[in-house]
Amino acid sequence: MSKLAVRRLKPSERRFLDEKLADRTLSACVLDRYRIIEAIHHRYSPTEVARILGCERPTVYQWVYNFNESGFSGFEKATNPYGRPAILTSENLRQLVKVALSRPNDLGLPFTVWSVAKLSDYCRSRGLLPDVSNEWIRRLLRREGLSLQRSETWKESPDPEFEKKNRFLELYHKAPRESAVVKYDPESGDP
Repeated sequence: MSKLAVRRLKPSERRFLDEKLADRTLSACVLDRYRIIEAIHHRYSPTEVARILGCERPTVYQWVYNFNESGFSGFEKATNPYGRPAILTSENLRQLVKVALSRPNDLGLPFTVWSVAKLSDYCRSRGLLPDVSNEWIRRLLRREGLSLQRSETWKESPDPEFEKKNRFLELYHKAPRESAVVKYDPESGDP
């Protein structure tokens, strides 16, 4: 069985591909077709491409075959022209990823980590996303290599002396059972 490969790109095709990969108006589905060609061109395996983009391996083979046969001519045609039009653009996806990579505190929100529900509520309230399910947002993030994990009980302290106090607590917890722990403040000289 031969390895899947993209035929040699002409200079005009290379420029066109670069333009499409940077186009913020394409739907996520169409953008993925161009991403498939780029990834296979850079010698990723079909399995890796399918995993990264969240599609099936036959889809990767289909678009590489289509490109090798007729270039980019059919890449922006709807696979089902009678189906529902795309509601998510690549710009929506970029904005989602940008917000997911930011810290909620930096955006003026009262929590320290994102959950999918909080992220989707925030994005919808700012008009960054159409009305899609939380599961769809989770899948989009996964396809982009992001995963919002459930946090256990982590909280960040607003106390400016938290690090100093935390070092004391670490020493306290690491001390042997039979020992006594004495806190000494070098600034005041008081034990």
